[in-house]
Amino acid sequence: MKKLTLLAITLMISSLSYGQFFTLGPKIGFSSSKLKLSDNIDAIKEKDAQLGFHAGLFTRFSLGGFYVQPEALFTSVDGQVQINEGGSSPSNQIVDLEYNKLDVPVMFGTTFLKIFRLQAGPTASLLLSADAKSSLSGVKEDVKSSYKDATLGYQLGFGVDISRLVIDLKWEGNLSSFGDDLSLFGQTFQTDQRNRLLTLSVGFKLIN
Repeated sequence: MKKLTLLAITLMISSLSYGQFFTLGPKIGFSSSKLKLSDNIDAIKEKDAQLGFHAGLFTRFSLGGFYVQPEALFTSVDGQVQINEGGSSPSNQIVDLEYNKLDVPVMFGTTFLKIFRLQAGPTASLLLSADAKSSLSGVKEDVKSSYKDATLGYQLGFGVDISRLVIDLKWEGNLSSFGDDLSLFGQTFQTDQRNRLLTLSVGFKLIN
C-alpha cells in the first residue's frame, strides 16, 4: 500500500512538471466553409458559406516561446452549389453537400505576452463520407466517389490561452483540389473543387 501511495505521488509530481512543456485535452468548435469552384462553369455555380462543426483532441509540446500543436479532429463541413438546368423552362436546383472528415493539423507557433499565440502549419484530411441533397426532390445521394480519399492543406491563425482554456481562430485552405469532377443526380461536372474554412474552437487543458 505504501509503495502504491508513493508511486501515485511520484506520478502526480511528474505530471505537474511534465505539464510545463506538454499539454493534452479535448477540443470542439464551429466552422464557416465555402466550396470554391475554380472552373465556375455556367452549368454549376458555388453558393453561400455553410456552418459546420469539429471535435477531437489536441496536444502541445512547448519549448521556450515556441510550440508544436498536433490535433486529431472529426470534422463535418458543408458546401452548397446551384445547378442551372437548360431547356425552354430552366430551373435552378440547389444542392447541399456534406463532408465528414478526419483532420490532422500540425500547428507550429510562438507565444507572446504570455497568453497570445500565432500559428501556422499543414493539415492532412481523410475523407470519411460525402453526401449530396437536392432542394427540388429532397433525394440524398452518396457522392464520396467524386472526391479524393486524402488531401493536404494548410492552416494559419491566432490563439489565446486563458488558464486551462485554449481558444483558436484559424483559416484553412487546400494545397490542391479535393475533386476534379462532381457527379450529382445523373450529371457530371468537370470543375476543380477546393474548400475554404474559417474555424473557431475551444479546448481544455487536462494537463497544464
